[in-house]
Amino acid sequence: MECERCHAMMLEEAFEDIGADSWSMKFHGWRCPVCGNVLDPVILENRSLFSRAMGAGARRRHNARAL
Repeated sequence: MECERCHAMMLEEAFEDIGADSWSMKFHGWRCPVCGNVLDPVILENRSLFSRAMGAGARRRHNARAL
């Protein structure tokens, strides 16, 4: 997979999200060793939902950047 920001090769990595009440959730994603960009299935799904909403006539903020 190629990084969207700097076009370097992304590495697959295991992540752990540690919650406030000592719970943790492990998941896999991709991290760019050059710029630090992180992608996981949730981020990709949210971006997909956003782009579908934009195609359905949703308004874009004036200072928002396209992903």
